[in-house]
Amino acid sequence: MTDLSKYGHDFDAEIESGSRKIEPGRHNMAFVSDEIITGSNGWEAVKLTFEVEGTTMNIGYACTMAHDTSDKAVSIGIETLRKIGNAAGIVGALTDPEKQLLGKSVSAELVVGERGYLEVKDDFGNTFQPVEKAKPTQKEKIKAQNNFTKKASKDEPELEELDDDIPF
Repeated sequence: MTDLSKYGHDFDAEIESGSRKIEPGRHNMAFVSDEIITGSNGWEAVKLTFEVEGTTMNIGYACTMAHDTSDKAVSIGIETLRKIGNAAGIVGALTDPEKQLLGKSVSAELVVGERGYLEVKDDFGNTFQPVEKAKPTQKEKIKAQNNFTKKASKDEPELEELDDDIPF
């Protein structure tokens, strides 16, 4: 048995590690990495890894690039990769994800998968969209309106100033 208490660290399981729980739904995600993965039944795919915005959680998504028995799987993989590229603002063919997607973000719907973990919704790539900007809260809207009203009232001339310019 290993006794970690001698190191003096607080390993209390109730303390959060700084990462918030992610709920299913649409999230912005930044591209992290890519790799080629293979299966025993003759398929190859490019696995793209994204980090969910505001967290340290990574989500993988694979696009089939070759398959011994299914041309349809390859077609879906190519089309999905094209949609990811479009969502990330890539112009032209997405031929080198590591270089072309570096620093890019996309928005995708995350759902709870069969194993109980969040994963990208599998709908032939239609889930991938350009990044959604954060919508202003009601408080931010009121503050912006008040700032606009103050600025507008400073720019309006006083009534007395208007009388001086009347030619009759």
